[in-house]
Amino acid sequence: MTALRLAGAVALAAVAVLASLLAADVDAWPKALARSHAPSTRLGGAAESLLGTGDDLSYRRALRLYRAAAALPDHLDNAVERQTRSAQAETALAGPAASTDPARASQARTLLGTIAFAQAIDTATADFTGAVLADPGNEAAKYDLELVLRLTAPYRARPGAGQSSQPGRTGRRAGGGGVPGSGY
Repeated sequence: MTALRLAGAVALAAVAVLASLLAADVDAWPKALARSHAPSTRLGGAAESLLGTGDDLSYRRALRLYRAAAALPDHLDNAVERQTRSAQAETALAGPAASTDPARASQARTLLGTIAFAQAIDTATADFTGAVLADPGNEAAKYDLELVLRLTAPYRARPGAGQSSQPGRTGRRAGGGGVPGSGY
């Protein structure tokens, strides 16, 4: 009988320890979510599963990756890094885009659309530039390149041009970067 009581006491002590560790992990989540990242936990993903925070964390991670990709300047010397970050953001946004939360799914799909649009413009610009470099006499390639550059000029900054020292100004409407015919 004593061995049975001792085994019961050990089992209850183990349950008490696990319960206190789980309580500490659960308590760590609100603070960590306020800082937009997962806490270090003692019991792995038990508290995450119990609280159902996995979707929130993946959504926040996707938004961070998107912001990081969008914050990179549009220069040739960082094109590979921009493409890598955009691909990471696309992959991370795929889950939230399939969410049952309409607002979350809509925002994720909108961000995916902006990534796809930017990539399509970058690809078209690179292809037309390559065509002109391959055959400088190709008038159709020159026309297409000029057309893409003119159509996207209001939305892109030229490296080093139009930089403003005023707070809140981004310099995105550099000299010649406005809509054709809009004047000064």
